[in-house]
Amino acid sequence: MYFGIEIFGFIATGLAAGILAGLLGIGGGIVIIPCLILTFHFLKTPPDLVMHLAIGTSLAAMIFNSLSSVYSHYRKKGVIFDIVKPMALGVVVGSFLGAMIAKVLPGHLLQIIFGVFECLVGLKFLLPEKELKKTRKMPKFFGLSAISLSVSTISTMLGIGEGLINVPILTHYHVPMKKAIGTSSALSFLISLLGATYFLLLGAGSSDYPGTFGYIFLPAFIVISIVSFFTAPWGVKLAHSLPTDILRRVFGIVLIIAGIGMIAG
Repeated sequence: MYFGIEIFGFIATGLAAGILAGLLGIGGGIVIIPCLILTFHFLKTPPDLVMHLAIGTSLAAMIFNSLSSVYSHYRKKGVIFDIVKPMALGVVVGSFLGAMIAKVLPGHLLQIIFGVFECLVGLKFLLPEKELKKTRKMPKFFGLSAISLSVSTISTMLGIGEGLINVPILTHYHVPMKKAIGTSSALSFLISLLGATYFLLLGAGSSDYPGTFGYIFLPAFIVISIVSFFTAPWGVKLAHSLPTDILRRVFGIVLIIAGIGMIAG
């Protein structure tokens, strides 16, 4: 059942997700989820399971491409651990809250929220940056933890990793774009690991659809994880060689395209 055209779709999804994880520090969820939704409709998956399986599988698959991405950024000294440590505290709580919220919301509503959110963030990155007139001081330990709690709640609920929000937050506080991407990759790894675990546990007994383990679709998880793990370093090389303004445009265009697709169903 799963070894036809679906596998080629999972391979293509893994390629795109891995490169985007390394290039933009976003974990690849913005590509994985729309592709999985299309595949699940093709497989005639029950509609009430489609979005929840897509989110859970996306988070699980992002574990490995985020790990590969953060290691590559670490080798290029692109991860700021003084920021990662306090924000990791917020991830632990926020990822659990996000998974609980996603479990009770209808799938079609989650899909619309996902699409609108992507378009808004994408638009922000396409607009010209305002000239900074004053220095923005980085929040202290618990301030960063509180920010991360909110971000990780939204990110887990939508299955997107933290990069979609954390990259603009970190650049807002004058963290250089490339270091913001590397630091975001580390946080995306944490949220993917915890979020996938929560979706696995919350989905236990909720789905008897073939090939699933909790809210994780195993064939997609395996293929996407393997492919994206090996392609994430390609994205890292691009991230450290392309100018910052090009990174912003790529980020924005990808988000808006994916968001419109999600809203349109």
